[in-house]
Amino acid sequence: MIEERLSELEAENEKLKAKLNKQDSKKKQRRKLGWTFLKRSSGMILGAQLKKSIERFLDEMAQQQRVSRETISELLSSIIIRLTRVGFLLILTAVLPSILLIFQTYYLAKQNTLITGQSQMFRQQNTRLDQQTYLQEADRRGQTLLIMDNMLKEISHDVAGSSQNKIDDATAGRLIALSKMLKPYKYLENDSLINNVTSPERGYLLISLLETGVNLNSTTRTRTNGKLIERLDFTYAELRNISLKGYDLLNIDLSYSDLRNSNFNGTDFENADFNNANLTNTNLTYTSFNKANLEGVDFTNAILDYANLQNANLKMADLRNVSLLKSKILDADFTNARVHKTFERDVLQQLNIDQRDWLFSTFEVVEIDDNDYQLLPIKN
Repeated sequence: MIEERLSELEAENEKLKAKLNKQDSKKKQRRKLGWTFLKRSSGMILGAQLKKSIERFLDEMAQQQRVSRETISELLSSIIIRLTRVGFLLILTAVLPSILLIFQTYYLAKQNTLITGQSQMFRQQNTRLDQQTYLQEADRRGQTLLIMDNMLKEISHDVAGSSQNKIDDATAGRLIALSKMLKPYKYLENDSLINNVTSPERGYLLISLLETGVNLNSTTRTRTNGKLIERLDFTYAELRNISLKGYDLLNIDLSYSDLRNSNFNGTDFENADFNNANLTNTNLTYTSFNKANLEGVDFTNAILDYANLQNANLKMADLRNVSLLKSKILDADFTNARVHKTFERDVLQQLNIDQRDWLFSTFEVVEIDDNDYQLLPIKN
């Protein structure tokens, strides 16, 4: 029994020894792997040259208890070289994102420039398409000039055969229809489209009718009775740089027309409609606008000397730098009319005493905004 027990203990002892040996082997293997990793990582971190210098320094310390000057010099040199390399890498690592960011910003700016250029090209293309559309309209209008010329020949023939310079009702009906057919449009001027639509043909028609001497105040017996001048459509007419002196154009509708730089000296526009028309730099001396609608008209730099503006509607008209010498303005409505800073002083010098007394007892000059002066009714 004792022998069997000893055999079991020996066998068990052998197993424990084998187990301990196995554990020691694993520890040695792990330690070896750790030292191997440490050596390799230290070599990567410190560099091969610095590692050799440190090993040589430690070997001399262990063997000789002293270190030679050459070894110390080599170690210091290796440390300096290593620090320089590491510093360079750190600087490169820090600068590289900035460099990449600069390149990214450059290419983004270049891309934005290309996108902006592309957008401009699209805008130019759209502008050209608009120009093409309006030019096609202008070309179509040009074809109506032939019809207009033929009609003007008929009118000249009728006027020549009439003692009162009248035209027959059939011709009047076709003339009214033609004036409505000559619709406003935009056209190219100095290689760009004009800002507002206009009808040069309606302006040409009015001038031609006045030249033929036709009686525009004669009545017509077409579907809607009335004076010929009231039935004709001259809105949006282009009458720039022309001279129409001394004509009777009562009740004419020239709303939204362009009459810049023209001369209407002595013309009678009583009861006429000039709503939002452009009369800048226009000579309107001795012109009558009695009871006319002049709302929103641009009179900038116009000459209204000796003009009759009595009972006229001048609401929101632009009267900056106009000349009103001896003009008649009684009972005109100047509400919100825009004037220049020295308007009151200029009017005191230009208008007769009764006219200016009425004006400044009815309206006052008020500064609405910087360099924006308007005439507002005086509240009683």
